[in-house]
Order: sequence, then C-alpha cells, then structure tokens
Amino acid sequence: MDQQSGPGYSVMNRKKIKAQAFDCMQNFYGMVQEPRIRCYVRFHGHISETSLKKAVQLSVGAIPELNCRFDEKRHCWEKRSFTAEDMVHLIYVSGKDEISQFSYLLTAIDHTCEPQIKILLLRDEKHDTLCIIINHMVSDGAGFKQYLYLLCDLYSKCERDVKFSKSPEPLGRRNLNQLLKNLSFEEKLAILLSKSNFGKPDPAITLPLTGDSSHPILCRTWIEKEQFDIVRHLASNYHVSINDIILTAYIRVLHQITGCKKITVPCPVDLRKYKKQGQQCGICNLTGNYWCDEEIERGETFAETLPKVSGQMSFQKQSNACLKGPMLFHMLFHILPFPAVQKSFLRISPVPVTSYTNLGILENDRLCFGGHVIEDAFISTAVKKVPYFQLSVSTYQGRCTLTSSLYGSEEDREFISGILNQIVQEIRLNFA
Repeated sequence: MDQQSGPGYSVMNRKKIKAQAFDCMQNFYGMVQEPRIRCYVRFHGHISETSLKKAVQLSVGAIPELNCRFDEKRHCWEKRSFTAEDMVHLIYVSGKDEISQFSYLLTAIDHTCEPQIKILLLRDEKHDTLCIIINHMVSDGAGFKQYLYLLCDLYSKCERDVKFSKSPEPLGRRNLNQLLKNLSFEEKLAILLSKSNFGKPDPAITLPLTGDSSHPILCRTWIEKEQFDIVRHLASNYHVSINDIILTAYIRVLHQITGCKKITVPCPVDLRKYKKQGQQCGICNLTGNYWCDEEIERGETFAETLPKVSGQMSFQKQSNACLKGPMLFHMLFHILPFPAVQKSFLRISPVPVTSYTNLGILENDRLCFGGHVIEDAFISTAVKKVPYFQLSVSTYQGRCTLTSSLYGSEEDREFISGILNQIVQEIRLNFA
C-alpha cells in the first residue's frame, strides 16, 4: 500500500469507491472547463457556523464521494478522513460589492487532493453569504439541488439541536443502470438504432472573446419576479414552456451577434424522468441532451422563432433519443480499456463550443436554513475556457437569474454582460 501524506489522509482508513461512467465523463470535460457547480445564497443576517459544519459533516454520509480525492490514474474515488473544517471556511469581508463576492464563488477545487465540496461562509457586519462549490463529477444540477435540500434539512435540525443516531446513508445507486433496467430490450435496441436528433453546429457560432487563463469571471443578470410572472402567464396562454422562451431569446441573440443562420445548442435533460414511481436515485450525474437546431431567417420575429423552438423541444421530449449518447458511453465504459473510452467519448460526444443549461427552480420551502431569511440565491455552472461559452439559468422566489462564467478579461466581462442583458431585453420586448 502506498505511503502518502497530506491533509485528511489516513492509510489505515483508506478505501476506494468505483468511479461511474458519468463521473469520468465530467473529468474528460476538464480540457475546456472546470467541471464545478456553484450556488450563491445570501442571507439577511447571520447563520450558525457551528450548525453549518455539523450539517456538512453529516451530509457526507449521503454522498461519500465528497470525502474522497479522485485518483485519475486508477479512475476511482479514494476515501480520505476530511472533516467539516476542511470543507467549510469562514471568511470575514467588509464593504465587498457583488462582483467581489462572486470571485469567492469562482474558487477552485483540486479534486485530486481536496474534498469534493467547498463552502465559503462570507460574513460582513449585517449579512452572511454562502458560496457552495461542488465537483460536477459528483453530481449534476438536479442532484446538486437534492444535496442542497438535504444540507438545509440537516442544518435546521442541527440548529434545533436534534440528536442524530447516525449520519444519512447514500440515497441510491449512482450509475445509469438504475434507469436502463426500467426499459425493455426492445426499447433499448430502438434507442441505440435511433437517428441522432441534431445537426452539426456551425463552426462560426463563436463569440469574439479574448480570454485570460488566470482571471475567472462570473457575469449575471436577471428577470425580476413581476416581469417573470408575466412571462409565465403568457407562456401558458401560448402553450409553450418558460424554457422555450428563454432558449428562443438565447439563440436569437447568438444569431444577431454571430450572423449565423443555423444555430445548434445542446439543452441538458434530467434523465431521472425515466425512473419508476417511488424509485430513489443516488446523488449523481444522470444527464442527457436535447438539441435546439434551428435556422433563423433574416428579419424573422420572436413570434416566428418561438413555435419552431417549442415544437422541436416538444418532439424530443416525446422521444427516448436523449438516452442514446449516455447509453453508448455507459456501454463503452464497461467494455473498452480506459484510454479507448476517453477517445471514444470525445468522438461520440465532442464538447459543444456554445451551450445552454437550465438548472430549474430552487424551491423556496426546501432551500431553508432554519428560519433565516434568504435575500438572494442562484446556481451557476462551470468556468469555461475561451472560446467555449455557456448560458446558465436558475430561478428562486420567482426571479430568474442568468449567469455565465469563463476565464476572460474585463473586456470579456463587459461583452458577456451585454449578451445576458440582450437576452433579457428580447424577452421583455416580446412579453411586456
């Protein structure tokens, strides 16, 4: 057994947890981004640091991978004896503006030697702000929200000094088999033989960004609740989804900026829709893709683009084709040598330069740290390397937040902020 040293390392207690296919998939994405998911929660007042640390320590029982390092040579999670002190860090701040606080949200995790979660508790005279960063190899957006709600529940109980007989246990399996077993052989075969539902992206769909490998930035804007309520009401009247509307605004802005007629953008889908009623999935990655693949004519209006996008999304939601890529990768992962798996994955599923992800709603009654009032919250995703770009969307208390993170210059910040504002303006002009 190797003799190693470092924070939280114990040779006697070392154990290994097999990495799943989707864990390694996110690691492959490391060439173009830091695969992390981030949550920002700002409180009115202060919370209990002690209760937070107790809750985090207990939460590791539900996701043992949080207490591991990832061994890239052996492709497995290696158990360490990290504690909440290694995961939660109190930082006193004073007079920090929003951009300065976002710099903490962009804090990196070295998944080869650190815990797979990092929580920064920023404290000023009147407010606490949580910056929660988790390794995307551990969980996708839906799983991350599941973890956040668990953490909130544990925090609330710790603050009430509830006694625990034991830590929570893992909630279920972490691999794709838990969903595939719900399909018949005929259904699986039909999925594998199905035609890919997207075209080849136009290589011209790239944004004029300069990039700065040492300077991570996060840009943010939002649609206020009053405006978003109008959008939600009109979406219902038009028989389209909120996501259809945001996606339409996004691809129209990409069309306006790049001049490309054909816009192809992947849209993540939570594959948990294939679980059986009452089936409990573990906190993990279970994500496939729909694809928005539309041509926009010169002078085309929002009202003309929206039904095309909505129709294509509806068609894909009624199909099982979103399982094809994940199924192929899952099969290859268990058949081929690991180097061949990586090459095959990048050939089957190359990383799109321009992408989109809607992380959904942060539920007000579940994102609840005791009785502490939350003023603001949103989820954001990976810090991309130029020319890669992603729009992330999440909603909390009726306010829809749009973010994008990348390694870029201050000029890039201004440019991306302008894009986000342009997307919001597209929506406001058409849903006033």
